[in-house]
Amino acid sequence: MIQIGDLQCEVLSGGRFKLDGGGMFGIIPRMLWSRQFEPDDRGRIQLDTNCILVRTGDELVLIDTGNGPKMTTKEQTIFGLDPSEGILRSLATHGVAPAEITTVLLTHLHMDHVGGASHLEDDEPVISFPNARYVAQRREWEDAIHNYSHMRASYRLENLLPIQRSGRLELLDGDAEVAPGISVHVTGGHTPAHQCVFLRSRGETGVFLADVCPTPAHFRPPYNMAYDLEPYVTMRVKGELLSRAAQEGWLCFFDHEPARKVVRVREEDGQFAADPVAF
Repeated sequence: MIQIGDLQCEVLSGGRFKLDGGGMFGIIPRMLWSRQFEPDDRGRIQLDTNCILVRTGDELVLIDTGNGPKMTTKEQTIFGLDPSEGILRSLATHGVAPAEITTVLLTHLHMDHVGGASHLEDDEPVISFPNARYVAQRREWEDAIHNYSHMRASYRLENLLPIQRSGRLELLDGDAEVAPGISVHVTGGHTPAHQCVFLRSRGETGVFLADVCPTPAHFRPPYNMAYDLEPYVTMRVKGELLSRAAQEGWLCFFDHEPARKVVRVREEDGQFAADPVAF
């Protein structure tokens, strides 16, 4: 567990998976990114879907939910998914029942962040956290639910419609406080309404960078995902956040890093470095 003032934070796995290394690093040549992530024989690198469980007052907030259990056998093979893993299993390991979650806060609505918010019952997708409100940005939701052709691979309706049907969806219009000590900041970049999450209490700060900086290997400005819709925005916002994190001593949480999931950032000679934090 990581304590941020009065906030109790746990980093949980929503399930490991693999993505193409070139996709994760965009314009960066394989000879460079492979120094930090060794690809398999299909060019994929091992990633995690890190989710944050936060206890604050009477609230139990889950930030992101991983890929979830609804992918086909073929998709499980493509993404190197183990169907026995996932956010429900991780919560159970920590003694938390799905019904205890009061808020599911979604940084954005790509399948590897919202997929675990629902599961199949009698071959129909239903929400996994029946007593929670599901919080997302309105612009993000509208982009996702319209099912634009160039977004269908990541915005999947089987992940979105169960939330919509549940009547528990809460949409935000910009930066907001979601629960005591937990606020969101719209960054854009990865998606136009992508948001990171700030955890603040008693003068301490943590930030869940989500896909604006998915791993410490993405610290350098051009090291961005090919999936970013606004890569220049990602570069600018990432630099601003990391600089503040270094200056102000923030804890930084990463959504796809399999090892260094929480770090403190140092800035030396214009470059950022990560000091891992045990938890």
